[in-house]
Amino acid sequence: MSDEELIKITKQDLIAIHGNEYHLFEEKIVPNCFCVKCDTSYISTIINYEIFLNDLDDVILKGLCANCGGKMSRYLETGGVEKYQEGIRKIRERYSKN
Repeated sequence: MSDEELIKITKQDLIAIHGNEYHLFEEKIVPNCFCVKCDTSYISTIINYEIFLNDLDDVILKGLCANCGGKMSRYLETGGVEKYQEGIRKIRERYSKN
């Protein structure tokens, strides 16, 4: 997937998608990313990340490894989760108007 197919969204958009479960994103997703530069089994925290929504309504984080500073990504399959669909739909509508 090319970067042109991604919609860059904000932290507020991500909060709107996750709703009351956003704290789980910060507690469980951000600090549990794999860094292939450190080691294929090394789990690190993703920092300085940007947030994107792809054409499947999945969220992609692109940032850096807190341990080595290498590029790191995290893919979240939100598109198939029904409880996230309303928030995603509203975000898509807002960005399609821009």
